[in-house]
Amino acid sequence: MRLKNKRIYLGLSILLLLMGWLAFVTISRPYLGVTVEKNASQKWVVSELSQKGVGQHHFLIGDEILSIDNKLPGENQSVQNWGSLNKSTSIEIFRNQEVLRIDFGNKGITLYDATSIFESIFCMLLAGIIFVRIPNSPSAGLLAVVFLSGAVIYMSQGASIRGEGLAKLSIETFLTVLPILFFHFLIAFFKEKSEIHLPKKTLILFYVFAFAEFLFRLPYLFSNEWTKIVHKIAPTASLALFIITFVYNLGFLVYLYFKHGRNRTYLASIIKSIWYALFVSFLPIVSLSFLPMIFTGDSIVDAVYTSWFLLLFPASFAYLIASDQLYDIGLVFRRFLFGCLLAVVPSSLITGLFSAMFHQTATKQMIVFVFASTLLALALMLYSTEYLTTRLEPIFFPRKAMLKTSLKKISKNLSTVSTMREMKDIFLADIVQTVEVRGGAIVCQYPDSVEAITAGELDAEEIKSLLAEHELFDNDHYTCLEISRTEESTNYLVMTRKRTNVLLSREEQQWLSLITSYLEVSLENVHLIRTLTTKLQDLSSRFSDDTSAVEFQWFRKVMFELQEEERIRIASDLHDTTMQDLFFLKRRFAGLMEKYVMNREDKEHLDNILKFVDLINASLRQSCFELNPHLLREIGLVATLRQYLEKEAYMAPFHIHYEPGNGTARIEQEPLINKRHLLRIVQELLNNAKKHSQASKVSFRLSATPQQFQLIYEDDGIGIRPMEPGMREIGGSGVGMEQMKGRILLMQGSMKMKESSGPGVHMTISIPLHEQEHDLNRKSM
Repeated sequence: MRLKNKRIYLGLSILLLLMGWLAFVTISRPYLGVTVEKNASQKWVVSELSQKGVGQHHFLIGDEILSIDNKLPGENQSVQNWGSLNKSTSIEIFRNQEVLRIDFGNKGITLYDATSIFESIFCMLLAGIIFVRIPNSPSAGLLAVVFLSGAVIYMSQGASIRGEGLAKLSIETFLTVLPILFFHFLIAFFKEKSEIHLPKKTLILFYVFAFAEFLFRLPYLFSNEWTKIVHKIAPTASLALFIITFVYNLGFLVYLYFKHGRNRTYLASIIKSIWYALFVSFLPIVSLSFLPMIFTGDSIVDAVYTSWFLLLFPASFAYLIASDQLYDIGLVFRRFLFGCLLAVVPSSLITGLFSAMFHQTATKQMIVFVFASTLLALALMLYSTEYLTTRLEPIFFPRKAMLKTSLKKISKNLSTVSTMREMKDIFLADIVQTVEVRGGAIVCQYPDSVEAITAGELDAEEIKSLLAEHELFDNDHYTCLEISRTEESTNYLVMTRKRTNVLLSREEQQWLSLITSYLEVSLENVHLIRTLTTKLQDLSSRFSDDTSAVEFQWFRKVMFELQEEERIRIASDLHDTTMQDLFFLKRRFAGLMEKYVMNREDKEHLDNILKFVDLINASLRQSCFELNPHLLREIGLVATLRQYLEKEAYMAPFHIHYEPGNGTARIEQEPLINKRHLLRIVQELLNNAKKHSQASKVSFRLSATPQQFQLIYEDDGIGIRPMEPGMREIGGSGVGMEQMKGRILLMQGSMKMKESSGPGVHMTISIPLHEQEHDLNRKSM
C-alpha cells in the first residue's frame, strides 16, 4: 500500500513539473501564428497567418524573412521542425523594397491561452476533489486520471502552438490515451457497480497502440529530419485513433445493453445513461473539430471550445459514483434536444444579423461559432426555464405558489378524512382560507334529502333552497362546481364571493376544479365508511339469538373494541385541546379582572363569564369520563357507578336510586373489559330513560351469587310496547338497546324484560362470573 502511494505521489509530482514547464512556455513566449515556406527562389516567406497569433498585426502574406533573433531562418529550430515562426522575439523582414525589424518582447499571452490554462486548472480541481472525496473507489481513481489527462492536454495547447516539442509530444500522447482511459474507466465502473467482469484484451491492445504512437513521436524532442516527417503524420494518426476509440466505446455500450440490460433493470439504466453522456460529450469535438481537421486540414470550431463538452462525461459520472444515484440522462438529453430545436430559428436570425453587421470581417468560423454558441445559450435557457420558474415562482407569482402549497397540504391530509366533520375541518376550512372567500360549503344531494357542511359566512338553508330550485349554478353570488355524481347522491362544492366582494379569478376556478378531484375521492370514502358502519351496526343488531351469539362472538368483540378505541381518542382530544384552551381562557379573564379597575356591572358580567367557562369545563370533564371511564381501573365498578349516578342525579328529570347489594365486590375480580361493558349498559339504560321513559323514579340494583352477577333496572315510566316481528327499535331508542344486548351476549349473559303496554319497565341482566375467580373466592372462605 505504501509502495502504491509512493508511485502515485511520484507520478503526480512528474505531472505537476511537466505542467509547470508548459505553463512557463505559454506565458513567457509570444505566439506569433506565422507559417513560413520556401518560395521558388529558395527564400523563406510568410505563407499563412493565424488569427489567434499576434503576428497577423505585423506580417503580410509574402513577406520575406531575413533573420530570426539575428540568425538565418534556416538555422531556427522552429522553422526547421514545424515550418513556423515561434520562440522568437526579434525578426527582420523584407517588404516593398524595405527592411523592417519587428520586436515582440518576452511575453505574449492571449485570450486563447488564458482559456486553455483555465480549462487545465478546472480539470485539476475536479481530479483533486474526486481523489480526496472518493479515495477507495477504483473507478473514481481512473476518473481522476481522466481529468488529469485533460489538464495536461489543455496546458499543452499554448506551448504546442509555440513550437515546444515536449508540449506537442504531451498533447498528442494524452489525446490518444484519453478515450482509452474512458474505456478503462467503463470496465472498472461496471465491475464496481454491477459485478460484471469484462475482458481486458481490447484494452491492452489499445494501450499497445498508444505506446507505439508515443515511441513514434519521440523525435519531437530532437531537431532532425525525422521530426518534420513525424509532424506530418502523427497528429492525423492521433486524431484517427481518438475517433476509433470513441466509436468503439459506443459500440461496446450497445453490446453490453443487448447482453445484460435489455430487461429494464438498474444495469440497463446505467448503460443508457453512460451512452447518452458519452455521445453528447464526444460528438461536438469529433464532428466539429477532429473530422474536419482530418479531411480538410482545418476545424470548423476550434477544439479548445468543443472540448468543454468532454468534461460533461467524467463530471456526470463523478456525481454518479459519489452519490450512488442514477438520473434519467435520456430525459435530460431529450429535453435539451427539444430546447435546441426551439432555438434554431432565433439563433439563425441572430447569426444572420451578425453576418450583415460584420460582413467585411466575419469569417466562416466566426459565423459558425456565433450560431453554435447562440443555439447552445438559448437551449440552456429553455432547458432551465422549468427549474427557474419553480424556484422564482414564490417571488414573481406568489398567488400561484400559495395555491400549489395549499394543494399539497390538502392532498397530504387526504388519507385522514373519514367523516363529514373531518371533511369540513381539513378540506373546506383550508379551501375557504386559501381562496379568501367569505364562506364555502360541500353539498350532498340525495334523492330524498340534502346535506350540507359549511365553513365561514354562508347560509346553508339558502344553498339548499337554490339547489332545489335549480338556480345555484346561475346565481351571481356563488361559484358552484359539481364534485361527483353517483346513484346515491350528487355532490357540489359551493364558494361565495371573495372578501373583497369580487368573483373568483380564472386561476382560482381552475384550482378549485383540481380540488374537486380530491374531494371526489374523499367524499366517496366518507360515504363508503358511512354505509359500512350502518351495515355493521345493522348486522350487529341482528345477532341477538343464542346461536348467533356463539357464531359471531368475534364480530361483537371487534366492534366494541373499535368503539372503545374511538371513545378514548375523542376523550383524549377533548382533554388535550378544548379543556386546555378553556383553562388558559379562564386565566386570561382572571388576569384582566386583577389588572384593570372595573365598575360593578362589568365585574359581575366578567364573573358570570368565568362561571360559564367553569360550567362548560365541568360538562366536558363529565363527557370525557363517560367516553373514557378511567375510574374503573382505580376504584372499581361499584364505586364508579355510584359516582356516575350521583352526578347524573343533579341533571336528570327523575329521581335516581342506586343500591349495591351484598357480594357485589366479586365483580371487581372480573376483567376490566367486562366491567367497562357493564358501565356502558348502565349508561345506555339511563340515556334511554331520559329520552323515552317519562319516569319519575329510576333505580339500579346490584346483586351477586357465587355463580353470577345481576344488574336490575326499574322505572315507573310509560313502559315499552311489545316489539313486532323484525323490529329493531325499542321505545324509539334505535340500535342502542340492541348494542346493549350485544354486550350482554358477548359476556355470555342474559336479559329478561317484561314487555307489556302497561306502565313501568323491569329488566334483569345476569352475567356469569368466571369460574377461576369463583374458585379462588371459595378457597379463601
